[in-house]
Amino acid sequence: MIKLGPLNASEYKQASMLLGLQEEVLNPEEVVFNDSTLLLQGLAFWQHWLPFNLHVTPSLYVAREDNQILGVIVLHHLGKSRGSWQIDKLVVHPDHRGRGIAQELLRYVFAQFGSQGASFFLAEVPALNEGALTLFANCGFCRSARVTFYKFNPACVQGEKATPEGFRPALPHFQQALFQLHSEVLPPALRQSLQLSPEDFKIKPTIPFTSVEKNRNKLMRDRLWYWVSYESDRKVVTSAARVTARPASGYLLEFFVNPGWKHVTEDLVRYSVDRLLADAPSLPIGAKIYDYQSGLHEALLSNGFERCGESFLLCREHWGRAKSKKPMRAAGGLPTLTQPIIPLATDRTSGQLE
Repeated sequence: MIKLGPLNASEYKQASMLLGLQEEVLNPEEVVFNDSTLLLQGLAFWQHWLPFNLHVTPSLYVAREDNQILGVIVLHHLGKSRGSWQIDKLVVHPDHRGRGIAQELLRYVFAQFGSQGASFFLAEVPALNEGALTLFANCGFCRSARVTFYKFNPACVQGEKATPEGFRPALPHFQQALFQLHSEVLPPALRQSLQLSPEDFKIKPTIPFTSVEKNRNKLMRDRLWYWVSYESDRKVVTSAARVTARPASGYLLEFFVNPGWKHVTEDLVRYSVDRLLADAPSLPIGAKIYDYQSGLHEALLSNGFERCGESFLLCREHWGRAKSKKPMRAAGGLPTLTQPIIPLATDRTSGQLE
């Protein structure tokens, strides 16, 4: 009999080996738990017995049979509200695929986290992984956006360009302005799914530049920072580049440009690349953009980036079955028709998952 539950301390090695069998990660921007050492450092067994809003590391659950782990699912929260959770990895042992284990793992985390107040679950699935897309569609996920990944290739740079001016590192008091910019850029449906707040845009104080090596080490320790263009008169951030440092694979750039300031898009990309090349050279640079960010494709291509992959951002809203009164009976004695509480797993626009 297959049993679902949190990972036991004695099963770290099995889980690590199973996670290594996954050909494609669901979340391409970050690879977690790639060996048993990282599992021991990044996962605390005790947190699985606490409410989900107290989890401090990614949460991991397994499907086991006869003391053998057959499947693993990893997810983490996307903001301080703990209302949205992203599924990073979902893998089933090749010898046990086709038994519905992946679906049961998804339903297990829906029940565990949904019962405690989680509202949305998200996953990034490679566009060519038809099996995973079908699996998530059958479990109630809809396509929210198409995600395109780029990598910087110096050979693609079109001519010498001076580093643009007007940009600066974000300061701690830019927190509210960054949240406002992020809200203006996101489509309403995706903004609701992510459930972010100003608390999710906290910025560490900057330290003066000393040397390339020391600056690179500092950037890697911080893991996340912003470069922005700031209108001091109106106290608003008009554009921002978010940099995520990934020790194993370099830097990931994401861009947010106010709809009224699209003319600074190419300068923002150029500035971000020049700063990374100057302050922390020799590490790969990648970029991630969404289909609703018009103009960024051209800006990336003209600044030395080349396309390297696509995925779909999938979203599932968790619907709780609220208690309600029994339906009123019509004059003929038959109950009146009511709308279903849980909607069908269809795409928001086309009615089906493409």
